[in-house]
Amino acid sequence: MAAWMYKTYHPEIFQGHTSKQKYFEGYYYKLVSADEQHAIAVIPGIAIYDKADRHAFIQLIDGVGQVTSYHRFPLDQFSADDRVLNIQIGGNHFSKSKITLDLPELKGDIQITDTVPLVSSLFNPGIMGWYSFMPSMQCYHGIVSLHHRLEGITRGTMGDIDWDKGIGYIEKDWGTSFPKCWIWLHSNHFQQTAPASLMASVAHIPWLGRYFPGFIVVLLADGIEYRFATYNGSRMKCSVQEDRVVMEFRRKDLHLSLHAFRGPTAVLRSPITGQMTGKVNESLQARVEVVLSRSGTTIWTSTGSTAGLEVAGDTTILESESWRR
Repeated sequence: MAAWMYKTYHPEIFQGHTSKQKYFEGYYYKLVSADEQHAIAVIPGIAIYDKADRHAFIQLIDGVGQVTSYHRFPLDQFSADDRVLNIQIGGNHFSKSKITLDLPELKGDIQITDTVPLVSSLFNPGIMGWYSFMPSMQCYHGIVSLHHRLEGITRGTMGDIDWDKGIGYIEKDWGTSFPKCWIWLHSNHFQQTAPASLMASVAHIPWLGRYFPGFIVVLLADGIEYRFATYNGSRMKCSVQEDRVVMEFRRKDLHLSLHAFRGPTAVLRSPITGQMTGKVNESLQARVEVVLSRSGTTIWTSTGSTAGLEVAGDTTILESESWRR
């Protein structure tokens, strides 16, 4: 199998190469302790604008303390396997089964077990569906694990944290820039004992000199993956309010309603043409009410806590009171 095809069907591996320009690639490891008193996102990646402006980085957000930090590394301290997820940045290591951190805030090993991958198929190799095959999109998105367990202890300026029986999530982005505006929502902390996870993203997507408001949504509930997306004929409604974001999605006889209530935020850096000069406010203390129904009958409902929520840019172009694709 050609290298580009292998990468398309394995979005979890590093997609780029360090000789590119105006390029970024970043992973998002969400870590939540069993008591939810610690909610931290660890974001390793690379940012390349030109031959002079290029580096690797690890960005942190403490969702409870609303504190962020950004650690910059020379690009020659970055390495990635071309067949599996295996990233090294300085003394830090990231894979699907383990994280090793050597940062002032966090030092130690975190084991990852019982990962739940996204369902993939020949024509839908990842969360982006057939858009995965389209070249030169502004930003690509991948989900590595919808839900998994954590074990281990870290120490540092964020304190001594016991991650045993915690819950995690891994996703990633790569391309030239984040969208002009977007809404992103995630939680895998629901009342149910069985693994459950929700990720919803609505964004401004440049396409052939124009743009469209695209969306990708996945809900894992009772062992079943439900997907709503621009590419599979789903429709959506969206409203951004002062204290909440309301999104609805419909596909055939399925209807998904999401009411996400904002929480305190901290500022993260985001990529613009390969430079980490953008700013986005992210909360890891949001809450989301989820109702999934079929033909008008509720089949799954729950409230997700420790939710991640980003509302970035002028989102009015994403909003709609009527159903649209």
